[in-house]
Amino acid sequence: MATDTGRSIIELGDTISRLTKKLQSACDEQSVPSPTVNDVGAASRKSLLEVDAAAALELADAIRELEIVAQHPRLNLGILALATLDASILGVIAEFDIAALVPLDGSITYSELAGKTGIDEDRLTRIVRYAIVNFIFREEPIGHVKHTLLSAHLTHSPNFNVFLQTISRVFAETNAAIPDALRRWPSTAAQNKTAHNIARATDATFYGWMDVNQPIREIFDKGMEGVSKEGQRLQDTDIRAYPWDKLPGNATVVDVGGSWGHVIKDLAELFPSYSFVIQDLPAVIKAAVLEWKKDGIRTDKLKNVGFSEHNFFDPQPVVGADVYYFRHVIHANPDKEAVAVLKAHLPALKPGARILVSEYIVPSNADAHNLASLENKPMRQMDMMALALCNSKERTKEEYASLFAQASPKLVLKNAYQVPDDPRSCVFEAVYEG
Repeated sequence: MATDTGRSIIELGDTISRLTKKLQSACDEQSVPSPTVNDVGAASRKSLLEVDAAAALELADAIRELEIVAQHPRLNLGILALATLDASILGVIAEFDIAALVPLDGSITYSELAGKTGIDEDRLTRIVRYAIVNFIFREEPIGHVKHTLLSAHLTHSPNFNVFLQTISRVFAETNAAIPDALRRWPSTAAQNKTAHNIARATDATFYGWMDVNQPIREIFDKGMEGVSKEGQRLQDTDIRAYPWDKLPGNATVVDVGGSWGHVIKDLAELFPSYSFVIQDLPAVIKAAVLEWKKDGIRTDKLKNVGFSEHNFFDPQPVVGADVYYFRHVIHANPDKEAVAVLKAHLPALKPGARILVSEYIVPSNADAHNLASLENKPMRQMDMMALALCNSKERTKEEYASLFAQASPKLVLKNAYQVPDDPRSCVFEAVYEG
């Protein structure tokens, strides 16, 4: 029996055995072939997480726990300390589109791969062999690169490749500067005294800095679309979690700070009678309009979508909308600024108007059991990136209720919508009781 000393290796082994059998039975019932790490076809089939999310997450947690006790603490901590290299190598794979250069049904030599990427053969070989340690590619026979489940996923997911480039080129150096930032500013909430400021030797806030570094801004905006479509927090979570169909038949939805409007593209197709407005800063909106035109998106069925240049700290110009939707906006602002954003929208709100905030949800202290679970890691990663970039944070349900109340006593948190397969994502619904 597990005690406060943790589960024994026998208990962990029994748990792993039980859950693998359960997942295999679920695969059989759903006619899903059991995946293997070298099964390239599994990248385009249902994952075990989609077959049985609860069992898959419990299995992953048990495997991780067993891995910790199977190795010396020195090795575990050493691997964690150098995990920045994992992100760097993923960045190289994405930047040079290496996965796409490896045939799905064959192999390619290091020499051939070097010629296609322009990276010299010795360096490329070392980079790929590092990736192989993480089961990204395999070498069979010696000197020939083949796909695995993970590398094959990159060939099917161009948006995820863009997300990886964003991590490498926008976030990685900032994340590495968190210790320096905490030494210099251990308790400030100022948005220009962050790890970003140290990493880039600038006094500008992260978003202010991007405004004058448009190539980086473009990478960032593409990356946000990538993470929404194929990253750790998918946009379809919002679409599935929130009951959009309960809105009036002619509802107006304003996507505040909506970047290129990747969520609205899907919503506009699902609800052609609704009107949608995508708002962001002028440079972002100009890029969004160009991207939509380039992709041929502005078809007849999406004439219900408009674009508007707007800074969400300024008074909201679209008055009387049914929904003001904030996805990945509030978490990028410390409490004072987050309340200011909400207050800027109060004059535009009609009685019954909804403010939707889509973010990760942090467990409250009362619910903070099993903190080491893998399901918490994406949320904790986003929390640390919010700290590094903006001195902000991911929040609990209670903290969001407090933000709404600080903005106005009439702005009341009514619901928190989630889906079973993404238990750390949430759409918070506040209703204006004016």
